[in-house]
Amino acid sequence: MKRALIAVVVALAMVVTAGTFVWAADKEGTVKTIQINERVLTLSDGTQLHWTEAVEVPQEMKEGTKVKATYEPKGGKMVLTKIEIIK
Repeated sequence: MKRALIAVVVALAMVVTAGTFVWAADKEGTVKTIQINERVLTLSDGTQLHWTEAVEVPQEMKEGTKVKATYEPKGGKMVLTKIEIIK
């Protein structure tokens, strides 16, 4: 009986945490375009990264700059959580 109860508790814990799991990914690339007003950055491979006011985008970043971006999927978009220039 205890084993069955433990199995149920573990299964419920997995179901509850599965819905809240958010993964982040890193991507390196070269900036193709920057749309400041729309807050969209496009890399040379076509990847579009969106950012919010909470993300600090380096002022010296421009087309042709190599960057490392960390992002999370949100609402069908890749949303930046961090971006840095690769030197």
